[in-house]
Amino acid sequence: MLEGENPWQALQREIFEEIGTPPEIIKTIPLETFVSNDKIFNFHTYLCVIDAEFVPNLSKEHCGWSWCVIETAPRPLHQGLKSSFSNKSLMRKLETVFKIVDLL
Repeated sequence: MLEGENPWQALQREIFEEIGTPPEIIKTIPLETFVSNDKIFNFHTYLCVIDAEFVPNLSKEHCGWSWCVIETAPRPLHQGLKSSFSNKSLMRKLETVFKIVDLL
């Protein structure tokens, strides 16, 4: 996060900086906060539900993208995301959310 920025503002900024303007975000669900061992870095994990797949407009920080299921996510993963995907409790929550979204 930038100085003076809260996690929600950081999420909005990061979405725009990383992938451009996505379709409408129907729901944003905060999942967890990863804190580095040295307590300097906080990584907030959110699940954003959108109404349709889209082609991201990538920033210079990236060389590619893909739509994939968690089990086949590209490697190496960001350390915070890797930690999230290793959290069994969080993965059960995600499975529940995915089932609900499929019902909509």
